[in-house]
Amino acid sequence: MIMNTHRTHSKLISAIVGLAAGALVLAGCSSDMNEEAAVPSETAAVDSAAPAKTPTEMTDESPAETSGDATDLAVAVTPLPVFSSTTLEGQSVTQADYEGKPTIMWFWAPWCSVCRGEAPTLSKVASELDGSVDVVGVAALGSVDEMKTFVSDTGIENFTQLADPDAEVWSVFGVASQPAFAFISADGSIDVVQGSIGEEEILERAATLS
Repeated sequence: MIMNTHRTHSKLISAIVGLAAGALVLAGCSSDMNEEAAVPSETAAVDSAAPAKTPTEMTDESPAETSGDATDLAVAVTPLPVFSSTTLEGQSVTQADYEGKPTIMWFWAPWCSVCRGEAPTLSKVASELDGSVDVVGVAALGSVDEMKTFVSDTGIENFTQLADPDAEVWSVFGVASQPAFAFISADGSIDVVQGSIGEEEILERAATLS
């Protein structure tokens, strides 16, 4: 009976020791799991503290690369030949007054019969173009009084007439005889035509100047 009691006591002690050891193992596992679970929360805290990316950091393209360079669209302008003159009314005029403007210059002389016959056509063209293309007469090889008489006789008061008695403006544009035309485009390019041309051709050329 005493031996059975001792064995029962021993088993009880073993059971208690086993339970204690299991409790320690469980406590250790719980501690390890808590440490591992804390890592993601620490990582999240670091990420949330990081500064937000700016738009330029989020793309490989910079604003300059995506917007393009506006200067690539600029149109090159050829400078006009330098000249100075006056209108028949005495107003000073230089090439700067015509830069960037589609213009037709008509070179004439007050004693020229061909110019006299052509004058009504130029008056009509100037009215039809109505300022979309400037029409300018350049009179040379005569006196200012003779030029004014020619203008009055032919009815070309509806567009500007330059007085160029010594043909200096003529020379700048390479004009050697009358009548002649200089078709000046908005970009400054010039096409000089020697001789008389009709209304239809003048208007066709005018349409290409803008």
